Amino acid sequence: MKTYQKVIIALVLCSVGVAGILWLKKGKEIAPVVHTREAIPVEAVAAKTGTMLRRVSAVGKLSPIQSVILHPEVQGKIAKIYFKEGQKVKEGSPLFKIDDAVYKAKVMGAEAALAQAKEEHSRAVKLLEKNFGTVAQRDKTLADMQVKEAELALAKIDLENTIIKAPFSGVIGLSEVSVGAAISPSNELATVVDLDPINVDFSIPESFFPHIKEGDIVDVTVEDIDILPVEATIKAISPEISADTLQVVIRAEMPNKELIYRPGFFARVLVLAGTIENAVLVPTTAIEREGEEEYVLLVVDNVSVKTVVSTGMQEGNEIEITHGVKPGDLVITAGGFRAQDGTEVTVVNKPQEQAQEKHTQRISRIQVGAQAANQRSVFLYVAEGETRRAMPLKLESRRV
Repeated sequence: MKTYQKVIIALVLCSVGVAGILWLKKGKEIAPVVHTREAIPVEAVAAKTGTMLRRVSAVGKLSPIQSVILHPEVQGKIAKIYFKEGQKVKEGSPLFKIDDAVYKAKVMGAEAALAQAKEEHSRAVKLLEKNFGTVAQRDKTLADMQVKEAELALAKIDLENTIIKAPFSGVIGLSEVSVGAAISPSNELATVVDLDPINVDFSIPESFFPHIKEGDIVDVTVEDIDILPVEATIKAISPEISADTLQVVIRAEMPNKELIYRPGFFARVLVLAGTIENAVLVPTTAIEREGEEEYVLLVVDNVSVKTVVSTGMQEGNEIEITHGVKPGDLVITAGGFRAQDGTEVTVVNKPQEQAQEKHTQRISRIQVGAQAANQRSVFLYVAEGETRRAMPLKLESRRV
């Protein structure tokens, strides 16, 4: 074959190849690339209704039922101290003794002056009866006698005040003076505190005010002392609500037989203010927070929907929703960190179906054996986990 013939054949073959390639490209349909996003798997539960305890926790401070700082009524020197610091004292028991020599002398002088005034008044009365005296003289001596009586009574009171007694039963604190110290009514001697029972003062929000009353029980726990809460009884509720904090002050009373609680201790107070009926409840894991805003993700037609909510009481793993969710709404409880408002989701947990599947018994085989002419015994083999058991059934045969 000549050279030009070979060239012609090569050109023909190239032309055929190019034409084939163009035909294949034209006839071939290239499917468009579609970027699809898979639905995010989440777990969700339906909001339900239930009864929720209306409770609030507060910080309280212990204060004494009664407390007084002792001051002397008269001046003088401390002659005796009858107590040991920190011990219990009974109402009326002597605590301090002031030197009373001066006050005894004043009583004796007042008694003598009164005796003289009585004698002068008696003489004036007798003279008036014999028409030797005047009514004015009689009246003057009567007034003088009454003044002397008052002076004697005052001297006796001062003498009694040289003994300083406990105004009520309680515990006496540290003595501020010692024997021989010169004192006056401005001096503080000691403090007497009534510790049993003891007050617990705390504040709660005004929204709870309508749900509490005097006589209600609250639980009080003092850290580092109590293992279990101690019951206290509300004995007083402030009639005013603080304009600054919008809270109401409450005073409860708790027993303190062993005197282990002292004024100034802080305590945790748990107030139970009735129950909330038909509260909308969701798991606490469903609540998301963004700043001061709380929200949940609802599942609506397999799409997550962000819904702002208002929460109320919390008990265990459940929290009350006061606004934003209705009973039956499907709220995301797990996997929500990957979902956003408008994200396509698929609920992977189906508690009802799983429970039904768990209790459904799968029939593995039915064997029928004829045992009688008019009866048949049917054995239903049922699989339960890894075991099987036979359930005998009896069927009556009918002639057609």
